Order: sequence, then structure tokens, then C-alpha cells
Amino acid sequence: MESNGDPGAAPRLASAGTRETLVSSARDLFGDRGFQGASVRAITDAAAANLGAVTYHFGSKEGLYVEVLRAAVAPLRDRVYAAVAEQGAPLDRVEAIMRAFFEHFRDNPDVPRLMLQRIAAGQPPPGPVADIVRDVLRTLAGEIAAGQRAGQIRAGHPVRLALSVVAQPIYMSLIRPVLTPLTRNPDLAELDALVEQAAAFVRAGLRPDGPREDGS
Repeated sequence: MESNGDPGAAPRLASAGTRETLVSSARDLFGDRGFQGASVRAITDAAAANLGAVTYHFGSKEGLYVEVLRAAVAPLRDRVYAAVAEQGAPLDRVEAIMRAFFEHFRDNPDVPRLMLQRIAAGQPPPGPVADIVRDVLRTLAGEIAAGQRAGQIRAGHPVRLALSVVAQPIYMSLIRPVLTPLTRNPDLAELDALVEQAAAFVRAGLRPDGPREDGS
């Protein structure tokens, strides 16, 4: 690639390429082995980088881990914002957000596992990731609250209802690869059918005549 006369262009491009490769390699290893199981040496070997590259680019293994999680989750926020920008009633936008989750997990099947590894270890998401998660939940809860004001969504705490909505794509995306061979039911492998079922389930649960929070 030409440097356009800038003698520092090639080193900067090489450095950026190393950084991206480290994130990609670390994402694979963190997903397979978890944070503790993925050593810095294994990551740098997979990225064909020297052992000090992680410290140079991210400060520490933890810094690399944070960047891996941020890079994995940030595009989901963009998808959610795009879903909200679509025209339609609040319940339509809630469904669009749920579908955005499914789409992101379809394109990035490692994301639910990466996030839940941290949670299962009893640790909250790191700051930059927590900010993204809060933005997504705030946006979804806001649409639910708008639907409640319009009489299109049943009463209930908007954040709790939002958590029920996102539980569908998160749980389905995690459990489908496990249950499909376990139950020997090929229907579970059909993601499109699961998405449509989840959409109908969410709509039925959020309609004003749906079940109340006390289950009645």
C-alpha cells in the first residue's frame, strides 16, 4: 500500500493491523477458553505477534479483554438504534429491537457466550461494555414506556419487561446449539422459525390484555 510520501504511514498501518489481529485472535480464544484459559502467549502466537504486543496496544490482558467485549457488543447498539429509527407503533419497534438482537447473534454467535462468561464468574461487564448494555436497555425500556402511554403495551415496570424481551434472543441463541442434538429435533435448528415464535411470544406478552406481572 502506498504511503503518499508519509514515512510514518506504513508503520502505523502495520500497527493497526496487529491490533486488529490481536482482537480477532483473542476473541476466538476467550470464547473457547474463557479469560483465564486464554494465555497472552496463546493470543500472540495466534496473531503472529510478539509477546509484548498485548501490553503495547492494550496495556494488559484485561485491557485486551475489554476491547474484545466492546467490539463484540458495540454493533448491537447500532442495530438497536437503527430498529428504533424505523417508523411504526412502539410495539412494532420493540419487536424490531428483539429481531436486531437475533440478527446480531446470528452474525456473531460467540457474543452471548462471551458476555455470560463474565456474568457467570460473578463479575459485572467492564465499564465501556456496561455503558453499551445500559444504552440498549434504556432504549428498549423507553419504547415500552411509550407503548404503555399509548395504551398499546400492558402495565409493568419497563426495565423488567425489557429484560423479558431480550431474554428471548439471548436464551434461544445460547440453548439452540445444545438442544438441537440433545432432543434430535431438527426444527430447533431453524433460526427463522424461532425468531417468528419469539416475536409472537413477545407481542402476546406485551399486549394490554396479556398476563400481568403477578402471573394472573
